[in-house]
Amino acid sequence: MKLILFLGSGVSKQSGLPMVEELTKSLFSRAYHQDSYVHFSPGRHPDPNLRAADVTPRIRRLLELLIEYDEDDIKRVGYSPSLDRSSGAIYRGDRTTYEDLFYLCEQMRLWNLGLVDNSLVTPLMEIIQRNAGGLLGGDSTMARMSNLGSLAEQACFFIESVVADELRPKEIVGLDLILELATAPFIEQLNIVTLNHDTLVEQFLAENKVKFIDGFGDVDGDVRWYDETVSDESHPRVRILKLHGSVNWYSFLVNGRPRPAIFLGTNVTNIRNGEGAQLTAQFRRPSFLSGINKAVAYQRGIYADTHFYFHQVLRQCKQIVMSGYGWGDIAINFRLDKWLDQNRNNNIILLDRTPETLVDRSLVMASGYDYWTRCGQLVSIRQWLSETSLSDLKNHHFVSGGQ
Repeated sequence: MKLILFLGSGVSKQSGLPMVEELTKSLFSRAYHQDSYVHFSPGRHPDPNLRAADVTPRIRRLLELLIEYDEDDIKRVGYSPSLDRSSGAIYRGDRTTYEDLFYLCEQMRLWNLGLVDNSLVTPLMEIIQRNAGGLLGGDSTMARMSNLGSLAEQACFFIESVVADELRPKEIVGLDLILELATAPFIEQLNIVTLNHDTLVEQFLAENKVKFIDGFGDVDGDVRWYDETVSDESHPRVRILKLHGSVNWYSFLVNGRPRPAIFLGTNVTNIRNGEGAQLTAQFRRPSFLSGINKAVAYQRGIYADTHFYFHQVLRQCKQIVMSGYGWGDIAINFRLDKWLDQNRNNNIILLDRTPETLVDRSLVMASGYDYWTRCGQLVSIRQWLSETSLSDLKNHHFVSGGQ
């Protein structure tokens, strides 16, 4: 059989990696400083003379202002005149996350570049600049809005830098089921599709000497270059598809053009290929997708290729084992919904202690959950991946359902 193992951030919790709420808090609670226009590092600025010029405190004040505005908006949307009350944002939580903040900042950054196509961004920025007080510079509304756009751009860099740093793995716990699936003789191909930016799965497989392909070639000095022909291999036993990128994906300038690679070292300012030539990273930040509008980025570069292969494996597989995914990616949800609708033999085994709570996070999930459950296309095992063994899956018709 060919199987998809679909993973979300929840599977990394046992290993001590922060979840969305903790990552959001880290934007404000952890010490960070700006060491270049596009990058921020942990700790206070090492040069006391430059601390006063560090933009990090201004970014945090902006993010606090955006949280105040956004969380008020969450409660106000969906107003019903007949009931004289608002439903609130039905499929959002009541707290703003780092991804919400990134999206808002990115929209303001694009406005400043003349690239935004959402007419609501301008009035939003007008409101923000009016309430920003001394946070922004400029003698006119437009000048302050321009300054806001520049600050929002640096806020995007700040959020990405913090998230990348906080997701560095420290230990690997609770992934034993992955090893069982990767080595099970009756599984012809295991496709590990993950939305996680961290590298826990790759490290776990490597430590257990399980070969896998991930779309990148052999080691070349400090990097492994992206090579789409690797994923075209006819029968990979284990394949990893990272739909949202990774904390070890970087882009390097080669002959004047960006080329993605996995960075294997620790010092991004000193990277060399196998011939000893210095490589120049486009940014000191890795390449992963943040924000709530990721679907646009799915159409470009390495992400377009990765989602193409995801589409392929969906056509090849009849069974998905899923864990740690909160159904928060609308574009992915539509694909899963279509996959379930295309063939009534397609099914998902969901590893989740409280699967019924997922309907509060996704319109797609809410509309299909009862039907999928009744007809056996969605089978819930009320435990996390870290608590599940291959024998548990077999007890839920895992083998017969996937053949």
